[in-house]
Amino acid sequence: DRSLWGTGGPGYEIREEFNTLQHDRGIVSMARSAHPDSAGSQFFIMTKDSPQLDGQYTAFGRLVPGLPNVLDDIANLRTDSNNAPLDLLQARIITAKILEPYNSAFSSPDRNQSITKKVQLNPGHKVVYHNSLHNITFDVPYRWALIEATGKQFGVIIEPDETEHNAIAQAERSGFMPKVVVTTEPRDLREDAGVSTAYFSVEGGEDPKILSNYVFESDDGRKAHLITTTQDLHDTERGDVQFKIIQLTFINSEFQYSIIYVNITEWFRYELSAFTQTVDNFEIMIDGRMQPINFDDNPIFETLMDVAKEKPEPEPLPPARVGGCLIATATYGSELAPQVQLLREIRDNTVLQTQSGTSFMTAFNQFYYSFSPAIADYERENTIFKETVKLTLTPLLVSLTLLQHVDIDSEYDMLGYGIGIILLNIGMYFVAPAVLITKIRSFYKLQ
Repeated sequence: DRSLWGTGGPGYEIREEFNTLQHDRGIVSMARSAHPDSAGSQFFIMTKDSPQLDGQYTAFGRLVPGLPNVLDDIANLRTDSNNAPLDLLQARIITAKILEPYNSAFSSPDRNQSITKKVQLNPGHKVVYHNSLHNITFDVPYRWALIEATGKQFGVIIEPDETEHNAIAQAERSGFMPKVVVTTEPRDLREDAGVSTAYFSVEGGEDPKILSNYVFESDDGRKAHLITTTQDLHDTERGDVQFKIIQLTFINSEFQYSIIYVNITEWFRYELSAFTQTVDNFEIMIDGRMQPINFDDNPIFETLMDVAKEKPEPEPLPPARVGGCLIATATYGSELAPQVQLLREIRDNTVLQTQSGTSFMTAFNQFYYSFSPAIADYERENTIFKETVKLTLTPLLVSLTLLQHVDIDSEYDMLGYGIGIILLNIGMYFVAPAVLITKIRSFYKLQ
């Protein structure tokens, strides 16, 4: 029955195995219906290059190049309206032999560098990226798109696509699109060479500031380097901008890989999941087969991801306030400046965490700033007066640092230590001078 030619199948279906083989002339590929996993026993042979089929059909072989043009002879056969040959005897495969690539003298077929394919899930789907040239596979984050560099040096940039509305809104406000960057380079093959890391840097920015820097291992002993940095970029269209970057670097026997996430510090935590998803599904060639890197379940990695999800703290105050703080002015640029900054941290993290501490600081600030601006101005004008003030304040600063060495767990503790330090300063600044003056006056009276 000629009407049935080209139909039918083996009674089962084969899941797709889309790959990077190019659908060039002579390639043998599996026929299928509209569903990717509907291949069976039917196949087709390419009579001309058709790159539009790449990554859409499972290419699994090719005709041996250099043979007589039998392929053209078959393609030129006369056919009916269903594209079936009129003379069946001229379209028969009489014999077929399979030559394994490693046993033949023929070059391998051309491949594309990579393939990105949609994999159906229940429910939904995911997009998987595979690079055959560098043996890398990972899932593209949901609603993100991938841009690929070509050539021997591997590199991809992954950004939110137009459907990721939250990220797009953040980018419109910040002027920067969050990115996950994946790079690969040949590793140092010396026996003692481990993971070597060059910090990722935003062009035109200041030198990166390291927030954390850890080396840890997977369960099978492979090491990774996880670094978190910030980098300031000045004079942009939106003024000064700070970027935050997290970078995971690791190796196999041939290459060193880096997975990097960069975003504005303010918005960093919102798109961190794109980085963790990439790491979670990342596979490379290990011991001759594709395997996951398995760093995402390491306690250090999990802890640093939890830290990265926290809301960023405001920048610490500089050693000297802008305005009229006589203490900051007197100690600015001196060996006491770090102590002043330490006291501010104690005040913010300890004193102001209690109701009594907050009430005291409010009253103290009202009193202190009623006269300190005038004294601070005079300090800037008169160096000798500034040194005198600094010398006078030194005992006060030393006494306040005692709070660094005590545990304050309640209002009661705060009141006790606070009153004690106040009494200590009254003793140093009033009682001790009064006793000394009294002793001196008594001495002169006796004379």
